[in-house]
Amino acid sequence: MTTETNIVPSTIEPRPSLSIVGKRREVTAENYECLIGVSPTVQGIKEFIAVQAAHSQPTLIIGERGLRQERIARALHDAGANAARPFFAVNAHGLSGDALHSLLFGPRGVMETLGLGTIYINELSGLPVMLQQRFAAYLEEQRWRGPAGRFAGQRLVFATEVSVGDRTAENRIAYGLVELLRPNSFTVKPLRERSEDIPYLAAHLATLDAKRKKKGACEISPEAMRLLMEYNWERNIDELEAVLEGAIEAVAPQRLDETLLPPRVRHAMLKSIPPEGIYLPEIVDDFERSLIDTALRQAGGSQTKASRLLGLRVQTLNMKLKRFAEHCEPSV
Repeated sequence: MTTETNIVPSTIEPRPSLSIVGKRREVTAENYECLIGVSPTVQGIKEFIAVQAAHSQPTLIIGERGLRQERIARALHDAGANAARPFFAVNAHGLSGDALHSLLFGPRGVMETLGLGTIYINELSGLPVMLQQRFAAYLEEQRWRGPAGRFAGQRLVFATEVSVGDRTAENRIAYGLVELLRPNSFTVKPLRERSEDIPYLAAHLATLDAKRKKKGACEISPEAMRLLMEYNWERNIDELEAVLEGAIEAVAPQRLDETLLPPRVRHAMLKSIPPEGIYLPEIVDDFERSLIDTALRQAGGSQTKASRLLGLRVQTLNMKLKRFAEHCEPSV
């Protein structure tokens, strides 16, 4: 993608607030980075929140990791009638199946005690099969208990990377849950498919990080912004924020230029060697890591499948991941 430098704004006008009229609660874009931008996806998220906040039906957010699905869930909770009730986020990757079951459905578990709050499950397809089945039964039971078939109970928000059209043997139960939740679902496009959001999102994230570090205002140069817009963000908003935080850590206030971006971003679209030269091993490492990230994303996090896509042995891929983890932030 080619972007003329002069079309990249040096300052970003604040986006209008999203107002939920139902209970006259206001969710502002400034507090939720998932609402920052001008793409149809961002507008769709705002409309999704406005519609879903009016009831407590279970909802589903579909999208890759790093798109801040939990922030969408929190915005939905805060826009609803029960915003004063608790919001509880469950990390499906951080607990064993037994611990998850006890936390959610055990005696005095969250499902029993949370009342009319919101429960967010960060990876539906990552839940143990037993829990997927339990949730499917629970959703059906609560739907029939409610008046006129409406869901009765706390708000449940699920996130998943599984596409609604993805029906493979290993995720058939997750597919069934996705189908059950599809009427109240939204698919968030990855950042690389909506580059028009990046100037707004990058300016927002840079401002927040500079403020946290007490570094004052931090403007992103037009050339740096062009590179950010052209880069293929495999880990989406999480990766963009990490890159900006690293650059702001190294610079005094006022201006963040392209020299402060990591090599994988600066040289992603490299067509000639710059006069100051490059450090090839670092660029090769960044490119290799980017390919591994892509393969892992396509393989749903499975190292076995990713190694097949890359033409590597699983042991070789595992060694590379360990090496990356020792020298920089983890790939997954």
